[in-house]
Amino acid sequence: MFAPRFWWKPRLTPQAALLWPLGVVYASLAALNGWLRAQHPYYAGVPVISVGNLTVGGAGKTPVVQWLAGHYAAQGVQVAIVSRGYGGSLTGQPTQVDANTHTAAQVGDEPLLLARHFANQPVTVWVGNNRPAAVRRAEQAQAGLIILDDAFQRRDVARDVDILVLNGMHRAPWGNGLPMPAGPLREFLSRRRRATFAIVLNEPGGRPLPYYGISAYRMATVATPRSLAPLKGKKLLAFAGLAQPEKFLATLVRNNLRIGAAIAFPDHHAYTADNLEYLQNRAKKAKLTLVTTSKDAVKLPQGFARVVDITLAGPAAADIFHEINIITGL
Repeated sequence: MFAPRFWWKPRLTPQAALLWPLGVVYASLAALNGWLRAQHPYYAGVPVISVGNLTVGGAGKTPVVQWLAGHYAAQGVQVAIVSRGYGGSLTGQPTQVDANTHTAAQVGDEPLLLARHFANQPVTVWVGNNRPAAVRRAEQAQAGLIILDDAFQRRDVARDVDILVLNGMHRAPWGNGLPMPAGPLREFLSRRRRATFAIVLNEPGGRPLPYYGISAYRMATVATPRSLAPLKGKKLLAFAGLAQPEKFLATLVRNNLRIGAAIAFPDHHAYTADNLEYLQNRAKKAKLTLVTTSKDAVKLPQGFARVVDITLAGPAAADIFHEINIITGL
């Protein structure tokens, strides 16, 4: 399913007004659930960084998690990324993701993406519905830093740093400011103040940072030159299964790549044989080169499409790591 367009209207629409009472109920239950989990959280013996968001999908959590893990692994820290493994079948018990044997259907597309990215580096990826248990397993495996992926609402593990990721491309990053199903929020907007700070991705500029109501840093997602090089001069058929696929297209446009066609699939889409046949036939007929995201690539046959890899860049990087290091002692 795709997010309703009225969610991202800065003004209240009739649809949002009609669903507003359900949004209040949903957010109230979310607040109660979070409060109950926070009463007896698990305290790890190593620093814990949580990365999450307030809206449903598409903010850019995974690139931030990957960027943080890569930085600390390069400093010699044994990093463990802990995720619930959305969409995976092996989340009943804590499971360490094996990049060579596990599939996205087993552990989720984002954990598998991270495990493959960090193959042969001091970074492990764990999935499990019971996040405290997964954190304990990571500690037993000698992790020196835990990064919780998508954990802003899951407060059953205490964290030293709570990072909120915001999609700065949106004119209204909170959408209409209402909880689901009236808007895109997972909980009441006021809960953003639990965050240590926010990382605002890809904001065009001009908006004062106090606008977000919390301490914030601006960063940008950028495509790696190595992944862009094979695409220069080619006409592309871009496809992606993301909550906000327009972000992927914007990356291609920013790098002056030629887009002949673009196809959007739902977030976390599991590609079928019919999907693959359609994409191949359409690309062949129009003489286009298939290109997709690294998140989608883990669910496709090897070599099916060119892949654009993403990382973070920006002058705020040093300040972000300085604040984290001061808080955690890393």
